[in-house]
Amino acid sequence: MDITKELYNILHRSEAHPAIGWKHCQRVYHLAKELSPHLTLDDEILYIASMLHDVGKYPVYALPNVDHALRSKGIAMNILKKYDLEADKLSKILEAIELHMYYSEPGNSDEAVYLRDANILDNLGNIGLMKIFSLIGYDELIPGPEEALVRIQTLAEALPKKIYTKSGRRIAVKRREEIMRFLAGIKRQTSEYAWI
Repeated sequence: MDITKELYNILHRSEAHPAIGWKHCQRVYHLAKELSPHLTLDDEILYIASMLHDVGKYPVYALPNVDHALRSKGIAMNILKKYDLEADKLSKILEAIELHMYYSEPGNSDEAVYLRDANILDNLGNIGLMKIFSLIGYDELIPGPEEALVRIQTLAEALPKKIYTKSGRRIAVKRREEIMRFLAGIKRQTSEYAWI
């Protein structure tokens, strides 16, 4: 089977919430490319890692009390062993998956660095707002609108500092401003959040 077709099938069978499934992976892939026009990233490494970086958190694959990045790496290893990938490529894919979260240090490869920055940026700005609000009631950390607003504020304050690349930092500043404008408007319209 063609690997791109298999990745598509895996993501569509994973029972992932639409906000964090296939389209999130597509945004991360394209944003990583957008952030790195001055480099020649290995497209195969970037694409595969982008498609599989969150698979370990989706209902079909998730395990309780297992970090989803490590789970995703294990799942990717099992999927990719049937493909004839060079050892160096496989190693870079697995590293990018394992280190894609904001709480991890960036990986050694450019693909890992830009995938991580793109993943962080997908939680900021208007797209980040849309994701958080669509996950209300689905994500145990976001049971209601009040928690969503707290999460949004927390992400807006913390995530821009986690961006590694210069191009990513420029976008993070803009996306943080989008969030702050939104929060200021909600605060005004709800009497300091009292009517949420």
